[in-house]
Amino acid sequence: MQIARLILLGLLLLWTDLWLEAASRSKADNRNDAIVLLCRELGIGPGAVVADVGCGDGIDTFFFADVVGPRGAVLAQEIDCSNLKRVAETAERRGLHHVVPVLGQSKDPHLPDHYANLVYMNRVFHHLSHPQSMLKHLWTDLKPGGWLVIVDQQKGPLTDWAPMEIRENQHHWTGETTVVRLAREAGFLFHDVLDDVWHEKQPFVLAFRKPEKSMQDAGDPDLPPPLRPEKILRALQPALDPASAVVFFGLDAGRAVLPALRERLPQSVPLYDIVMDEWALSRQELPAEAPRPGTQIFRTEKNTLALPEARSISLTLFVDAYHRLWEPLPLLKSLKTRMPDSSLLAIIDRQGPPHETRRLAGHRRRISPQLVTDELRQAGFHLRRTLPAPDKDRFFLLFAPEESLESKEK
Repeated sequence: MQIARLILLGLLLLWTDLWLEAASRSKADNRNDAIVLLCRELGIGPGAVVADVGCGDGIDTFFFADVVGPRGAVLAQEIDCSNLKRVAETAERRGLHHVVPVLGQSKDPHLPDHYANLVYMNRVFHHLSHPQSMLKHLWTDLKPGGWLVIVDQQKGPLTDWAPMEIRENQHHWTGETTVVRLAREAGFLFHDVLDDVWHEKQPFVLAFRKPEKSMQDAGDPDLPPPLRPEKILRALQPALDPASAVVFFGLDAGRAVLPALRERLPQSVPLYDIVMDEWALSRQELPAEAPRPGTQIFRTEKNTLALPEARSISLTLFVDAYHRLWEPLPLLKSLKTRMPDSSLLAIIDRQGPPHETRRLAGHRRRISPQLVTDELRQAGFHLRRTLPAPDKDRFFLLFAPEESLESKEK
C-alpha cells in the first residue's frame, strides 16, 4: 500500500508540474497580461533592466515599469522626439522615475553597453532601415545571457520586397525567417517561439539570447561544423549526368560544397545556385561569394522555382539548407516534374529531435530525418539510401522520384 501511495503521489506531482507549466504558457487575455507572462517566461522581474526599443507612446514601457519596479529600470527608446516627449511626460506625471527616455537613431539605439537584461521590440523590426547595424548594437547593449524579444506581424518568409530605405516610415512586413537569420548573424542564439503567451493570434513572438560567454566581435554563435566536399561528391558521382542540370541549395557551411561541385562537373552542365525566400532580405542579396563562375543564380518565390526548360535535372542537392524551407511540398513537387526517374535528390543537414515542428526546426537550424523522409514521400520521392553522415551532427539522405505511371507501364 505504501508503494502504491508513493506512486500515486509521484504521478500527482508530475501532473501538477505539467499543468503549471502549461498554465504559465497560456495565451494572455490582454496586452498587459502578455507582458507579464513574457517576463515570467524569461525570468524578468523586480530589479531588471528592460529596453523598450521603438516604444511609441509607451504602452508597453509602463507595463514593464510595473514588472521591474523602482529597483529596476525601463529604457524607453525612440527615434521620434514627439513620441519620446509624451512618454517622458507620462512617466513624470505617474512618478515613475525608473522610466528613462532614450533618443536613438536609425542605425544605433544609443543604449548603454552591457546594461539591459531584456531588449524588446513590438512591431518595430519591420521599420528598421538598417537592421544589421541595429542588431549589432543591441547585442552589445545586452548583458551576457540577456534576452532579445521581437514581436512582429508576418509569420513565415519575407514576401514584401520593399527597399530597406523606405521601411522606416512605411509598413512593409519582414518575415520571421529573415528575422531569425539576421539575429543569428548578429550573435544571438535562437531560444524559442513564444506566440502562446501572447494575446493576439497574428504576430510572431521570437526570443533570442546573447550567449553567456560572448566573443568581443559578435557573429553567428551556432554555425554548423565545416564539411569535406570531396567526400560528399564521391557519394553523388553516379548522379552527375553530363547531359542534365544540377540544382544546388546551400547555406552556412554548405556553401563550401558549391565550388567543389562546379569543379567536378563538366563545363557543359548547368549548375543552378538557388537563393531561398526564407533566407533573403532583399531581391538583390546574394550569399557569400555568389555568383561563382559557371553557375547561374535563381530565386525561389512563394514556394516555387522557375528554371530554364531546356534540360532535365539529374541531381538536386540541399546542404545545410533544407531545414529552412517554410512550406517544402510545393517546391519539392515542382522539382520532381523536372527530374526523371534516374535522378537523385540529396539532403545533408543537422539532425534534429523527433516531433519538433518544422517552424522550430528551421529556426533552430536542424531537422529530424524522419520529418524529411515524410515530406519527401508526400512530394513523390522515396528514400533510396542512407549514406554515411559527414559528421556526428549531420545526416545524409538520398532520395529518388517515385516511378511515373508511364515508366511503370513500360
